[in-house]
Amino acid sequence: MKREELITALGELGYRLFTPEKKKLSSRKVLDVLDKLSGSEDTRLIEAFPVVLANCAHRGIKLDIRNLLSRYERETPRKANIEKLTLASSDLLALEGLDKPEGLDDAMDPLRLKYGDLLKEETLSLGSHRSVSTDRLRNTLRRYAIDLEKSESARQKDKRSQLRSFQLNLHLSILFPPKQKELLLKKLKGEPLSKTEKEYFSRVVKKKLEALANSELRKVATTLTKK
Repeated sequence: MKREELITALGELGYRLFTPEKKKLSSRKVLDVLDKLSGSEDTRLIEAFPVVLANCAHRGIKLDIRNLLSRYERETPRKANIEKLTLASSDLLALEGLDKPEGLDDAMDPLRLKYGDLLKEETLSLGSHRSVSTDRLRNTLRRYAIDLEKSESARQKDKRSQLRSFQLNLHLSILFPPKQKELLLKKLKGEPLSKTEKEYFSRVVKKKLEALANSELRKVATTLTKK
C-alpha cells in the first residue's frame, strides 16, 4: 500500500486530519491499513492506530484481529510493533469509554501478559529508534471521540445517554445499597452534602470506589466474567 493510499484509507476511517470520511472499507483493507501504520516512520500516521479501531467499532466493521497479529510469525520488530499498538489502543479505547471492535478483548490477554501496561510509560517504543508518545495517542483518540460526538444527532446522543444512565443505575444498584447509591449520585452531580454525608462518603463509599478503580481488580473481573 502506497503512502497516498494509506492516507486516503485513514480519511475513510475517521482520521480527518487528512481527508473526509468516504466509503466503508472491507475488513481486509482495514487490516492492511493497521499493518502499514505499524511500520510507518511518520508518528502522525502511527497515532491513527487507535482511531482506526474505534471507527471500525462505531461503523460495525468486523475485524479478524488474530489475522493481523499472526501476519508475522517470527519474533520480529514489526510483529512487536503491531502487538504493542494493538494492546495500547485497546486499553485506550477502554479508558476513553469507546466501543471496541468485536473480538478485540479476547486477543489481548496473551499480549498483556507479554508487555504489561504499556500506557504507564511516556512513550511506546517501536524499535529502530522509533517511538510514539502515549499522551499523543490518547489525545488523538480524544479528538476523534469529540468529532464523533459532534457528528451524532441529538436523538442518537439522547438514546445513548439514556442507555448509559440505565446501565449505570443498574450496576450501582447491584454494588451499593440504596443509601450509598443515593449519596454517590449526589456527589457525582455536584450536589452539596451535609457534614454527616461527607464523612460517610469518605469513610465507606469512597473506599468501595477506590477498590472498583483498581486495575488488578478490573482484570480479575474481566477474566472471570468470560469464563
